[in-house]
Amino acid sequence: MTVEAVVLEELPSLLYRLELSNKAQVLAHGAGAAIRNWVRLLPGDRVEVELGEHDLTRGRIVKKIG
Repeated sequence: MTVEAVVLEELPSLLYRLELSNKAQVLAHGAGAAIRNWVRLLPGDRVEVELGEHDLTRGRIVKKIG
């Protein structure tokens, strides 16, 4: 499942705390091109997140939006 989220804060080990549109908070890490291209995210950035099938509180950041 892919959803849009906003970055709340950066945590150690390149983890990010994100807030989904329904106000739920998830932890996510960068994946794919976000890691290869050294994309740095700041609080307030909008991102596209792929949530896990079994644990909806964890995910991976697929891309930065805008």
